Amino acid sequence: MKRKSYLSDITDEEWEVLAPIVEENCPYTRGPKVSLEQYREILNAIFYINKTGVQWQYLPHDFPPYKTVNHHYLKFMEIDLFEKINDTSRKLARNKVKKKNPAQV
Repeated sequence: MKRKSYLSDITDEEWEVLAPIVEENCPYTRGPKVSLEQYREILNAIFYINKTGVQWQYLPHDFPPYKTVNHHYLKFMEIDLFEKINDTSRKLARNKVKKKNPAQV
């Protein structure tokens, strides 16, 4: 059963951009294998915490356990995943602006 979405959840359009970045950067060599959909839910939980300011322990129960989310958050910070996501998002936004107004950029 799919859970009800939160305003902070990654949209399908956003996930099309993020999934290749996550897939390229997140195959850890130790521990259980994590699927792309599980990574999406972990990122949704991290974005929920970021947006709401809730403490890790108060993460709603329909997200993965907070210890799992925190573990992956720390791993993501080690590999600069959020910086890579921002770099890609910025490039895509600039390309979109260039296509609309080639003379302004």
